[in-house]
Amino acid sequence: MKTIVTGVCILAAIFLAIGVTGAADLEAGFLGIQWASPAAHQEGLTRLYERKNVVYYIQPNIVHTINETPVPNVVYGFYEHQFFAVYIKLESEEVFGKFRNYLKSQYGIPDKSFSMKTGETVYKWKQGEIKIKLKTNEENYRMKLGFYYLPLSKKVNEEQMEIFHGRSLQFFPIEKDEKPELIPLLRF
Repeated sequence: MKTIVTGVCILAAIFLAIGVTGAADLEAGFLGIQWASPAAHQEGLTRLYERKNVVYYIQPNIVHTINETPVPNVVYGFYEHQFFAVYIKLESEEVFGKFRNYLKSQYGIPDKSFSMKTGETVYKWKQGEIKIKLKTNEENYRMKLGFYYLPLSKKVNEEQMEIFHGRSLQFFPIEKDEKPELIPLLRF
C-alpha cells in the first residue's frame, strides 16, 4: 500500500512539474519569440498588415503542426514594435477540439461565454500575464486561438476603445467642464 501511495505521489509530482514547465515557457514567450521583444530581432517574419500602432506578421516559410496536423495560419502581433499576441486560425473542428482539450489539461476549466448576437463561443484561460482565448463562431464556422501578453494587450485594447469612442455617435457631445442648457421636454 505504501508503495502505491508513493508511486501516485511521484506521478502527481511529475504531472505538476510538466504543467508548471509549460506555463513558465508560455510566460517567457511563444514559439521562441519572447513577449515584448522587438519585431526587428525576429528572423523570417513577413509584414502582413498594419493598424495604427499594431503590425501583424507571418512566417510564410513555416507551417506548424499539432500531432502531424498542419496549422499554417499563425499571425504574430507587435504593438509599438513589441511582441504582444499570436493568432492561430484553426481549419477544422478536429484541430479546435485538440487545442481545447490540451488547454483544459494544462490550464484547467476555462471561463466560457456565448454571444447570441454573433453566434460566437469564447473559452478563456489566464496564466500569469498571458490570456488565452479559443473562439468558435457557429454562424460562419470560423475558429481562432489567441495568446495575449496582458501588459501590452491591455494598452492595445485601451487605444482601440479610444478610437472607437472618437468615431462613435455621441448623444451628449458636451465638453467636460461645461454645463448643458436645460430645455424642458414635457411639462406636467
